[in-house]
Amino acid sequence: MKICIVTTPIRPVPTAFPPFGSLAIIQSLRNNGEEVHFHHIDFHRWNADQNYEYFKKHQFDFIGISAVVSTAYAYTKYLANLIKDINPQTTVIVGGGLVASADVLHRKSKIDYCVVGDGEIIVKNLVNAIKEKKTSDEELLKIKGITFIDNSDKLRFTGYEHPIPAPLLEDPDYSILEDDKSIDHYIAQRGGRTYDPEFNFTKGKTAVVIVAKGCVARCTFCHRFEKGYRVSPLEKIKNHLIALKEKHGVGYISVGDENFGSYKEETAELAKIMGSLGFTWSVGGVRAHTVDLEMLKLWRSNGCENVLYGIESGSPTMLKVMEKKITLEQNVAAIKATYEARLTTTMQFVIGMPGETDKTINETVDFIKKTMKYYPDPFRDKLDYQMSVNYAQSLPGTPLYEYAREHGFVPKTLDGEEKYLIDISDKDAYDNDHFINFTKQPLLKVFSWRHLINWEVWREHAKVNLKIELSKIIIFIGLFTMIINKFFKTSFSSTLENELNKFKYHNNKNPYFNFQAAPRIIDALRLLFPWNKTTYPFLCIIIAYKESSNVKWFFKMIIEHIIWNFKNIDLSKLPNQSLRKTVKITDNDETLELRRGR
Repeated sequence: MKICIVTTPIRPVPTAFPPFGSLAIIQSLRNNGEEVHFHHIDFHRWNADQNYEYFKKHQFDFIGISAVVSTAYAYTKYLANLIKDINPQTTVIVGGGLVASADVLHRKSKIDYCVVGDGEIIVKNLVNAIKEKKTSDEELLKIKGITFIDNSDKLRFTGYEHPIPAPLLEDPDYSILEDDKSIDHYIAQRGGRTYDPEFNFTKGKTAVVIVAKGCVARCTFCHRFEKGYRVSPLEKIKNHLIALKEKHGVGYISVGDENFGSYKEETAELAKIMGSLGFTWSVGGVRAHTVDLEMLKLWRSNGCENVLYGIESGSPTMLKVMEKKITLEQNVAAIKATYEARLTTTMQFVIGMPGETDKTINETVDFIKKTMKYYPDPFRDKLDYQMSVNYAQSLPGTPLYEYAREHGFVPKTLDGEEKYLIDISDKDAYDNDHFINFTKQPLLKVFSWRHLINWEVWREHAKVNLKIELSKIIIFIGLFTMIINKFFKTSFSSTLENELNKFKYHNNKNPYFNFQAAPRIIDALRLLFPWNKTTYPFLCIIIAYKESSNVKWFFKMIIEHIIWNFKNIDLSKLPNQSLRKTVKITDNDETLELRRGR
């Protein structure tokens, strides 16, 4: 059987994360004796003509499409239809997070099967069944982890396959990426999670490493099928790290786990392994309550540079809505300990969940201000405040999506669900286009929240960390001077700009870390004007201009905000507990188990 595994673009630009799932499935199938090709669209971004020529030339028997998240829907549909138009006999399957919308995929595109969960075993079992012509409804129901449309036109889900035990997880075979000529993108001369190229230009290339699969948490905005958290054997990880160092010249490891630190003994041993091999490394997805000062010092002494925490909110109410199962005190303690261990910190925040109000946003601002003193990076002559503020994206398979369906934000009809999936396709988490306004407040107000956080946090950062203590007159003169320099290409100096240039800043064009890379003029405006009732109307006009795609939308948002101010809106009935407790999934169909996840 001639097989092809295909990746889809899930973001506007190629991700830096290697296609680990696709690589694992390719390895599993090749170990089963299959001829497997790799069509890596996420990296190469081939156009429609190139895709047509490729599939026309090869005439595959079986094609697996990797759709990691639901933002890949539009492209997945186009690809499945293209493949079937070229050769109707080709079996087309889809795997990844998108299959939480299996009913839409089956009814609205030309796919044959969805694969739910780890694909290595499931895809192999499905391929074997097709080769043996065991594709009757009765036979298909024996294959765990798939969906299909039966002979009575009913969607069937066969239940979850057992997760692959940690010892059997495949190490990525980078020879696949070498053959594909994408290896230099994933193992590259660039910084890790700090996005600071100065970190490792002399230390070797950067590689992303996954040491475990799964997650211990159940955040209501996050989709997953797997339960539990599986850590690969340490000896296996060590051998993988040695191969990266010796074969590919890797000196910087970006650990891509979602729960690094949850298993303390294994984490401590892994840190020692990376230290013994001479790696510099950073880690993301750390839950604050799983670390302490002793552990963080151990990481630091073994080469760790940066820790990313999914803080998400500084509001106790919103933490309940998200079901973070962590307290503000635990978050503060982790950030403080990270600073004391001489590690830099990055915080992620998610705003705009159901229940979000001005009060909860201001609680987040207060939390950030409270922890501000633990963010300076005096260890490398830098003072960057690193944080990411994104609006909640409602993805199928999450309680947040079910909340959207229950309250009419996403229609329960197939056409309505598909339209929503098309609307969010190829959208980055930082984009506002995908955002559903759950808050009962005007969209302009909601869009202002991210700007409010950045504005107020910058003022605190300038005072606490940069020690900028200038009068309003000096700041105004400095702002005026910078504007003159910008428009007339002059180079007059000012006290304000000298203060702002006191420390080195990252040359960071990635909007993900949206705070530290603001233009100096914006910095000056934030210093000069506080965010209050007096400045808010003027700031809203600027934000409306920035966030609007056209004049009509600009005026619509402003008028909506003005009218809302005269209404008596009861915000007390917004959710104040986990959405999992709030949402009642009543649909009695085959998609129910998929939408609930595990």
